[in-house]
Amino acid sequence: MTDGTGWLTKPLMFLSSYAPLFVILTLRFQGVWLRVVCGIIAVAGVAGFLLVMHFQRAGPLGTHVLAETKAAGAGASSYLAGYLLPFVTIASPGPFDLVAYGIFFVVAYAVNVRTSVIEVNPTLFLLGWTVYSVADEADFRGHLISRRRVTAGATVRAFRMTSDILLLQEVVPEPPS
Repeated sequence: MTDGTGWLTKPLMFLSSYAPLFVILTLRFQGVWLRVVCGIIAVAGVAGFLLVMHFQRAGPLGTHVLAETKAAGAGASSYLAGYLLPFVTIASPGPFDLVAYGIFFVVAYAVNVRTSVIEVNPTLFLLGWTVYSVADEADFRGHLISRRRVTAGATVRAFRMTSDILLLQEVVPEPPS
């Protein structure tokens, strides 16, 4: 995790995962200051995502022969229903609502940076990326972020974003037989 955005990768990806929610809150909340704050957080989330994706390409590429691939994100619908729905129901939150939202985001951040919640990042999906749960022949287990479809048996070249997240650069063509 010494290349790219390093230790900022997971926090910026966390922020990016909530950018769509903050766009919704910008539209739903009443009160100018709430709308401005939510709008700024939404823009920061998208900017953080673009920053991460840009700087990840600065490090060395690794080659991985994928032994297993599975499209991640199976928990997306429960994520959307369980975590986003409560936030879009109150148009004029009071001080206690805002404190509760803050506590939720602190807890969500702690869970996000310590687990594989990268699987469910609406910003990734909205911008055309797919997250795969992968294992390679060299004992790497984690996630691969890609704009291309990848399958088991493929050889890929990827940037290491964190110890458990790769960013696809290319699928290596199979040699002619």
